[in-house]
Amino acid sequence: MLLNSCGKGIFAGRITEGVIEYALSFPDIEPDGIMSGMLPERTYLYFDKDRQVAELSAGMGLFKTTVIADNDERKLDYHLAIMGKRLVAHMGEGDVRHMAPQDNRMTLVWTNEFDTISGMHCRKAVAIYDDIALPEVELYYTDQIQMGSPNWFGPYSEIPGVLLRYEMVQNGIRMRLNAVAVKPGPVERSRFSPLPDHTPVGVEQLSAELASVLSAFSQ
Repeated sequence: MLLNSCGKGIFAGRITEGVIEYALSFPDIEPDGIMSGMLPERTYLYFDKDRQVAELSAGMGLFKTTVIADNDERKLDYHLAIMGKRLVAHMGEGDVRHMAPQDNRMTLVWTNEFDTISGMHCRKAVAIYDDIALPEVELYYTDQIQMGSPNWFGPYSEIPGVLLRYEMVQNGIRMRLNAVAVKPGPVERSRFSPLPDHTPVGVEQLSAELASVLSAFSQ
């Protein structure tokens, strides 16, 4: 992750299936740093009304994550492929909370500001963290995409719509996402199935592997 409005009276025009392309940037990483060329520039979110798949590849394909979420049943398959390893953790809502940072408590401030992002009408909210060292985050979300509980597994679970411009922090790396294209259309059903040839592991092992990989990018 919810179907509250950020643009009243447009229910009939909602997109029910398609793909969102996001441009990525990393505000805290030197653009000329040794690892900057290994960072991803794009990520893709495939969706229908009840499911979504986020795909991200970095390090010239050496590192890839595929997260498949069932928003209705609150289940998530987190796939990680790195240096010849192919791992997957099958998670419920409790497992997802276990992976989330415990010190990033925030307050959401709702505004009456709007913007248009990739043709989608969006409302703005602001996340203010209890830790004053963490910067405020502007969140732009739309209800023109019909997806149930799109943010249930992320840090902004209270946001009532699909996020098109936002930031998130994972293992100390701050990543900014901005939707550059929203393409309606059918999504192959196979995208929503767990990937083959991935070894099932526990949440703790997957978290450790992910932290080890991401720490290299933050050097």
